Amino acid sequence: MPDTKLKKLNMLIDQFPKFQLGDFPTPLYKCKNIEKSLGIKHFYIKRDDLSGLAFGGNKVRHLEFRIGDVINKNCDIFINSNVKVSNNSRINAAACVKAGIKYVVVMGKGPNEEKQGNYLLQKLMNVEIHELDTDDNETIEDYCQELSEKYKKNGHKPYLRSEHEFAQYSAVLGYISGAIELNQQINEIKKTNNKIKIYQVAGNSVVGMAITNIYCDLNWEINAISPYLDNGLQEKGIETAEEVSNLLNINTSLSKTDINYSFDFVGEDYGILTQGAKDAIKLFASKESIFLDPIYTAKCMDGLLNDIYENKFSNDDVVIFIHSGGTPNIFTYVNDLIL
Repeated sequence: MPDTKLKKLNMLIDQFPKFQLGDFPTPLYKCKNIEKSLGIKHFYIKRDDLSGLAFGGNKVRHLEFRIGDVINKNCDIFINSNVKVSNNSRINAAACVKAGIKYVVVMGKGPNEEKQGNYLLQKLMNVEIHELDTDDNETIEDYCQELSEKYKKNGHKPYLRSEHEFAQYSAVLGYISGAIELNQQINEIKKTNNKIKIYQVAGNSVVGMAITNIYCDLNWEINAISPYLDNGLQEKGIETAEEVSNLLNINTSLSKTDINYSFDFVGEDYGILTQGAKDAIKLFASKESIFLDPIYTAKCMDGLLNDIYENKFSNDDVVIFIHSGGTPNIFTYVNDLIL
């Protein structure tokens, strides 16, 4: 039954236009040094940091669907808003460059104002950047609307990300596809009879993973570690899952028990490096030559490591960490990491 449902789900997401950007499948890597060091038997990392485009990451999967939507709607300019450290903005920029679409980003003030990492990469890609001295979302959105109107008057057809619900749904669709890919790899390593425990950064990506898990009866345990203070993320995830399920015409809904959310590893706030995240970065760099990012994956790994230290896994459990990328932010946080 799971195979039949997986095939059907794959057919359903294939109905949406896509623009090929990534190198898939990404590797499922067995962390032998970490297993030996921490005394855990089955520890894998799904290397979506190696997804190919502009330092990779989970958003490459998102953008294949999102850029497909932009092209399908005959838009010639993509308008986005985010902060300097944003992985989202970097991958959106890279995807637009590949597709020949003009990219415009409005950057408000964020947790780290260093002109490094993701910001530097966007400068090198020669995209249009507007920097505002505010973190007020309404002010930033108004500015984006003004830009959109200006481009319309000049004969363009802009795609303003905040106006298109599909821009959000594309992240979920990307990780329905990613979960189908991961299940195939689990079959290949012959671990289908083991308990699969997924750890992933909280957000729309993990919603796609959960929809696949429920619809296809995979019986995975899904854990989402949030990089944000609790702002209703779980409720938003349930709502988004319902909307995407309706889009796909499948009878699948999420309950509060389908994803185990944790807000215990955020620290002071989003984008502020914690000691646990710093320790996780150094551990995986020194043991596996795998680099976590300070904002997302390191905090998620801190949560996973905490569960290892508290002996929450049996010898038969297969632990899979979804590495969602963010590598350029290592350089943005250089002073926090080397001091």
